[in-house]
Amino acid sequence: MLRSKSWGREAVDGSRQATSDGRGFSNRCGRPGSTATALLGVVALTMASGSEAVAQGLSDDPFTRQVVGEWQGRGEYDGNTLTLSRSWTLELQGRFLRADMRVGMPNGSSFGALLYWRLLDADLYDVRWMDGTGRSQALRVTRDPETGIVSTTFLDELAEDGPEWRTWEFESRGRDSYVERLYRELPDGRQLLTVFTFDRTGGP
Repeated sequence: MLRSKSWGREAVDGSRQATSDGRGFSNRCGRPGSTATALLGVVALTMASGSEAVAQGLSDDPFTRQVVGEWQGRGEYDGNTLTLSRSWTLELQGRFLRADMRVGMPNGSSFGALLYWRLLDADLYDVRWMDGTGRSQALRVTRDPETGIVSTTFLDELAEDGPEWRTWEFESRGRDSYVERLYRELPDGRQLLTVFTFDRTGGP
């Protein structure tokens, strides 16, 4: 269960606990009905809390323009080489950015997650994340207009050594490449846990 540092308790996932391998990665897929129900709830909630930014949609958002399309990635985590795929698409008249994510493990197993991004204001996003076990969470994500880095800090309660604050970052490397970084937040700074590098394989 993860909490957004920006939202605090309001972002605590109240749904049932999911089975995990202890590193924040789901290791089995749940019933499709659970994910479908969660998705419908997300759409209803975000549509009900509309704003001027939502009405304008995401088509002119710099981050959205960068990521829409198909991507393949690779990286190391805890000594394991992982393969990753990302499919970013605009949906519901461009008001939502959908990210279909899949991670392949060295033993041949894989798991998936689904995210919906909604623009709250310039460079500010509401993100709803869910995985195949039915677990979901809410995150507040920001984009630095000078560097273009997109990031969020959250409390990972599935970390191997107990709950800890972590930061996820996205950084563009041009039109056809980007990196995702995961950090552990420490009292005296931060520790880089992994870097995933993605290359475009399709899209605009």
